Amino acid sequence: FRYYFATMEDYNFYMETYNQAYERIRAELYIGGYVVTTTLNKEKQALLQESVDNALAFDEELAENGQYAFQGAATVINNETGKVEAIVGGRTQNSSTYTLNRAYQSYRQPGSSIKPLIVYLPALERGYTDRSTVTEINVEKAKEEPEKVLEMYGTKMTLRSAVENSKNGAAWRLFCEITPEAGLNYLQEMSFARIVPDDFYPAASLGGFTYGVTTVEMANAYSCMVNHGRFQQTDCIVSILDKYGEELYEPYETRQVYVSEQTELMIDILKGVITKG
Repeated sequence: FRYYFATMEDYNFYMETYNQAYERIRAELYIGGYVVTTTLNKEKQALLQESVDNALAFDEELAENGQYAFQGAATVINNETGKVEAIVGGRTQNSSTYTLNRAYQSYRQPGSSIKPLIVYLPALERGYTDRSTVTEINVEKAKEEPEKVLEMYGTKMTLRSAVENSKNGAAWRLFCEITPEAGLNYLQEMSFARIVPDDFYPAASLGGFTYGVTTVEMANAYSCMVNHGRFQQTDCIVSILDKYGEELYEPYETRQVYVSEQTELMIDILKGVITKG
């Protein structure tokens, strides 16, 4: 797998090749007599499905394909094992043909949930603290004069307060300071599949991407934060046996992505989003 691309042409060629290989391997999996054991938990799966259904129940508009037009997805990872235990790809609806699982197949804009991963944790690793002063600038003005972003004036506040209140201007300016290349490198290190050259711009600090991310990728990244910055690519697989009974599954290796001490501080800051923000 590849997660770094020099140009959009490079990315598009890779995806074309990838999709061809994916279809071939998927066909082999379906007819090859494999036995797959997963970590999915029926009770947690039911609770997660109920949560998604209840949260979106206020909107019952149907799309042309008969599915609910307003959709959602969710992924639950056990932080101790690093495995997916529940995954919901859409609202409950009777259908025998619709198989899209949005939780890992649909890429969407993550919005402000991306800020801790590519703005604030990287800033903490570069000498900032929760008490450091950041500047809330005017984002629209920053778009008009990108070369002057670091010189712009604005409201001063602590980094902790900027996170708690999800200040867009502070995140935008800080992202420009650490550089998009540095910030987005963390996502590439965590195997985000659709981070492309066209994403390396300030708008990414607010979750504006060319393609976006999945709920699996985001849950995996936050699980990395909880595990003191050590990343292990998640899945829901325990075992894959071929028709001869041979074990084919090999778990992913872990790697350090964030500095452990800073992830602990970031989690403490994020608690304030709930209690104060």
